[in-house]
Amino acid sequence: MPGVLNTETQTLPELLRTRAAELGDARFVRDDRVAWSYAEFHHRVTEIAAGLRAAGVQRGDVVGVVLRNGPEYLEVWWAILWLGAVFNPVNPDLTLREAMGILEDSGASTIVCEAAREEDFAAVRGELPALRELVGVDQAAGDPLGVLRAHGTVADEAGAAPDDLMSLVYTSGTTGRPKGAMLSHRNFMSDTRMLGELVPVVRGDVLGMVLPLFHVNAQVVTTVMPMLIGAEVAMWERFSASTFWDTVARFEPVTFSAVPTMLAALLHAPGADEAETNSVRYVVCGAAPLSPAMFERFEAKFGIAVLEGYGLTEGACCSTLNPFHGPRKIGSIGLPVRGQDVVIRGDDGRAAGDGVPGEVCVRGPNVMQGYLNRPDATAETLRDGWLHTGDVGYRDADGYIFLVDRKKDMIIRGGENIYPREIEDVLLEHDAVQGAAVVGRPDAVRGEEVHAVVVLAAGAGLDAVERHCRERLAPFKVPSTWEVVDDLPKTSTGKIDKKPLRDRVRSAATA
Repeated sequence: MPGVLNTETQTLPELLRTRAAELGDARFVRDDRVAWSYAEFHHRVTEIAAGLRAAGVQRGDVVGVVLRNGPEYLEVWWAILWLGAVFNPVNPDLTLREAMGILEDSGASTIVCEAAREEDFAAVRGELPALRELVGVDQAAGDPLGVLRAHGTVADEAGAAPDDLMSLVYTSGTTGRPKGAMLSHRNFMSDTRMLGELVPVVRGDVLGMVLPLFHVNAQVVTTVMPMLIGAEVAMWERFSASTFWDTVARFEPVTFSAVPTMLAALLHAPGADEAETNSVRYVVCGAAPLSPAMFERFEAKFGIAVLEGYGLTEGACCSTLNPFHGPRKIGSIGLPVRGQDVVIRGDDGRAAGDGVPGEVCVRGPNVMQGYLNRPDATAETLRDGWLHTGDVGYRDADGYIFLVDRKKDMIIRGGENIYPREIEDVLLEHDAVQGAAVVGRPDAVRGEEVHAVVVLAAGAGLDAVERHCRERLAPFKVPSTWEVVDDLPKTSTGKIDKKPLRDRVRSAATA
């Protein structure tokens, strides 16, 4: 097996072709059903590319993919790119109406979906004017993509340029209709290289894929980065806290990516105290802020380093990361990755001083080309070469970035600016609190009051939690109203979804 891997590839199809030639029989992907080498995966992709071409997919076409995680998902994704077409991943848990909104906006000419949903899409295809072909995939079949694998192969990739549109990945849309981030090969390859130089992963290591493939983290961190390094991808069928560590023992990954709600679930899962985690060196946690209390509990229980990072779909994936080799600051999203600029800007547009909150702005080759069909939103988000994230944070004297909150989440109580995350972090320090979300409640006198929604451990009460808050927070930050729930609503990517909480609280206040 050749020793040195080519690191100069500029597009994803070029990367696949190069690694298949270099690594051959080395394993690239496995799950509980199959295990494919780099050469096998490359060949399978060329077969699916031929099937998609026979279905009418041409260079530049948008192909919607509405599937659950599985090796066949990777085949479809890379076959789309092999043809020079555009990959449009859609969360399979969306309703038909929600999925159609994305597929209509993207102009998908072909949809590859679960066989069980093929009839649903067929029934509304008249509302999708660009749609030419539907491909149903039975992910329980021996060869889920057998319907596409009878047309020979497409030996050569289409020869995409680095700045060609590669993916349309839609944001979660919790504050309005989803927007399609236009991402190029350069965006993906640059962000992957930036991340790959920071993490302790080497050729032959196994990376666990737990997050869904409609999420850029799974695409960049646990697909493209392993291929860049020459590592292996082990795919979970789905995340389950109760069986997670058994799967770790079977696959032996050195790392996996997670969101804070997953780490919380693993802490409280049955059998967590007996979990065997010897293979895992670190976990990358992002998508939402991780409370310091959760950080400390996870590391103390499992002995696994938590690398909290930060990034947006609009920036391909990762813009900051706490280093594995170097100081990790609890509560921080780390340092800007090499090759990106991350600054904190005040309301006047100037860079803020150390410790002064402002909007987090990002610049680099990873930043998207814009939002599809949304010139207004593009102009608002991409200004003067910077991606304006809408997140509020500050930089400390060592250059580490700390998130304070989303601009839209800020509560203004009697003229005082209150950041819910600060209160949520305090709540999660208490052993009785297993989940927390803080939102503003309309108030006729002060404009807004602080409302806390919490998930409590069995048998726990609010009195001790409220005393805990009063000991640690200024009086105006202590929640004035409380709500205990069995579970907090979450977005498709596992973030706590505050929109339904806000809507409920506002409705109650105006009733």
